[in-house]
Amino acid sequence: MLILNIHNKEQEMVLSNISCINRFLMQNCDVTFWQKLLDFVYPRICVGCGKEGVFLCDECFTGLEIAEQMCPMCGRGSAFGWTHKQCLREDGMEGLICLYSYEDQTVKKAVDELKFGFNREMVNLLLKDFVFESGMMFDAIVPVPLYFYRENWRGFNQAELIAREVGKRMSVEIGNYLNRKRNTKQQSTLEARQDREVNMRGSFRAIDAKKIRRGRFLLVDDVFTSGASMREAARELKRAGADTVWGLALAH
Repeated sequence: MLILNIHNKEQEMVLSNISCINRFLMQNCDVTFWQKLLDFVYPRICVGCGKEGVFLCDECFTGLEIAEQMCPMCGRGSAFGWTHKQCLREDGMEGLICLYSYEDQTVKKAVDELKFGFNREMVNLLLKDFVFESGMMFDAIVPVPLYFYRENWRGFNQAELIAREVGKRMSVEIGNYLNRKRNTKQQSTLEARQDREVNMRGSFRAIDAKKIRRGRFLLVDDVFTSGASMREAARELKRAGADTVWGLALAH
């Protein structure tokens, strides 16, 4: 799959057009035909080793580095991802589960293939063999939303794709209870944690407070780096009355 990095408005327009064509063809063409066309234009090549015929081969999948769990509030190690007792706060997260280490180059390439290569198949490939069990009964799984322009450009919200697959395996419904109310700078362009926190401050709005009040939710995103996005999303859910908010990310 061809990966294009945006450097200017012209490239962004091209990618936006590609995304629109993708959505049109998916809605109006036979899925088998569409898949064969994609395989012809963008041959399946393993993001890890370059093997043809698959986007992530079994050998590379087996070798993916599993993430060490950490406290979502301070970023230090924590058994099973529980928030440290001293880090607990009323508008914060109760815990976080991350699947893979983002320092693993194959993991990074796979996530980039999902986000910038428009490759939805990477979700199922990365979640293959994972069984999601929880000692807590969540009322809904909430994907961290994209700003509408970014979602239209990509054609989908990768967090929602992950959330839906996790929801199927946990038998928990999806709750789109958050809206991205402003277009923030891409977090990857900001290095300092404080800058990322400021960038995300006030960027989400709760949609249905009645359904959120006293609820227990699992927030889902693709990558947890500084954690500013997920913490701000959790803060908005707590402001709307949520009782408990855990997070789940493909990688950190």
